[in-house]
Order: sequence, then structure tokens, then C-alpha cells
Amino acid sequence: MYVNGAFVPPAQATVPAFDHGYLYGDGLFETLRTYGGEPFRLEEHLARLEAGLAELAIHGAPPAQALRDLVRETFARSRLPEAYLRITVTRGVGTRGLDPMGCDTPTVLIAALPLRTYPESLYTDGIAATVLWARPTQVHPPPTLKSTSYQHTVVARLELSRRGVQEGFFVDGAGHVTEGTVSNVFAVVGGALLTSPRDVCLPGITRAEVLSIAQSSGLRVQEVPLPVRTLTDAEEVFATSSLAELLPVVCVDQSRIGTGKPGPVYQRLHSLYRQRLPRAAQLGEPA
Repeated sequence: MYVNGAFVPPAQATVPAFDHGYLYGDGLFETLRTYGGEPFRLEEHLARLEAGLAELAIHGAPPAQALRDLVRETFARSRLPEAYLRITVTRGVGTRGLDPMGCDTPTVLIAALPLRTYPESLYTDGIAATVLWARPTQVHPPPTLKSTSYQHTVVARLELSRRGVQEGFFVDGAGHVTEGTVSNVFAVVGGALLTSPRDVCLPGITRAEVLSIAQSSGLRVQEVPLPVRTLTDAEEVFATSSLAELLPVVCVDQSRIGTGKPGPVYQRLHSLYRQRLPRAAQLGEPA
């Protein structure tokens, strides 16, 4: 693991007690995985991180080129065949209190941990989801930033466990589905692929990949508000994330989605997505 200029075992990695990321959740992070030993879409993750740091006025983090090299070195040092990678940048250590002006040097952590893939049955049988409570969108940090301030999502994940489902979808004040706890959401309605507008959700890297694939394959794509009823009445629903790829949703609360099985649009898009993976992963090597 990399922490502020040094490579250390994860158990020895520490963050100062007065780091603003630790005290206030004042930071950003990115998660991605490797395929065939290659960090997938690393450039896109770094670009999103860089844009978010600029928006939060967190200055002084290593540039994208340096972070790219550090991510690759962290992975190489882990000696893992495949890894879950997390890049975290906080505002760093400051003076007592909330004032960010005393934070001169960001804290940078990069972790390479064993990759835990999702059971294949989730892709063939689908997952169950639930609609969660409204989450304000006019707050800071906005959902468009991958902030380390994650308590809202942690509480939501506890609710998923209580309800016995794998994913939950937040709604906004108007009752429109915005995104999942750890995913973006898509619905197939009338043969068109619908997803929430970019300004109400995290602009996911896998979300962008799916939109690109769908458009290039001739699917009609619309980024529009998604009322809950649109989701539950959809022909297909699926969720996307960097670690899970595309997961079919076959039930939302008490509503069966479509036939109750992964649909043809999902299967087509997931197949095309996997064709974009590094060649080693496509050939069945460790992925």
C-alpha cells in the first residue's frame, strides 16, 4: 500500500488523527479493478478524480501521470494476480476546526487488495433491489463527486441487509430514481435504454462505457428522470459499477421486472462490455 510517499503493508498504513479526511470525510476516492493484470480504465478514473479535486479546491495532490505510476507500482508490489484498487486523496492535516485553509498537503493513499469477484449466479439469475428514501441532491458534496463522506450510503447498506436484497436505489425529492448505493441504474423501456441524468448521480466510468456501447450498437439512449413506476414497469433493469460490471435486476421491492430473468438487452450489452476488456481477460486468464 502507498501512503504519502512510502510503500507499506496495509496493516502498517496510518493516517494522522487530525487529517480532514478522517475527521470530516473531506476527500475523494476512486475504486477500480484489474483485468489480466491491467488496471481497467485507469485514465478515466484519474480524470474524474482530478476534476473532483479541483471542484473541492484540494490542491497539491500528485498529477495524474504521477498517480498513474504510483497505482501501477502499488499493484506490482502487491504481487497479486488481480486486484481491487482504491485511490484516496484527502485535504490532509490542518489546524483545529473545520477551516480548510490550514491544510497545505493532501494525504494520498493507494491500496491494492485481493479481488473478490461477484458470484456468477448473480449474472445468470439476477439480483433483487429496493427503493430507498429520498436523498437531497442540492447538498454538498453533490452526488456527482465520489466523496469519502459515505455515511448516508453505509446506513443504506444496513437497510439492504435488513431487507435481504443486494442493491438499493435512491430517489430525489420528486420521486425520481437517481442511482444505486454503489451503482448507476439503467432501464429498458419500449426498446430504449434509459438512465438518470448525469447531474443527479455519480458519472460512473462503467456507466459511460455502457452508454458508448449502447449508442454504437444502435440502441436509443435517453438520459432522463426515472420515476419509480418507470423502473418497476420496465422491460429490463440493470445496475453498473467498476467492480460488478453489469448486474441484472429482476425484482424491485414486490415488482417483478420483465420476465423475472436477465433480459436480451442486458445480455447483449454485458457481452459487448466484456469484449472491451483487456485481451488476457477475454481469453480466460485470471480476471
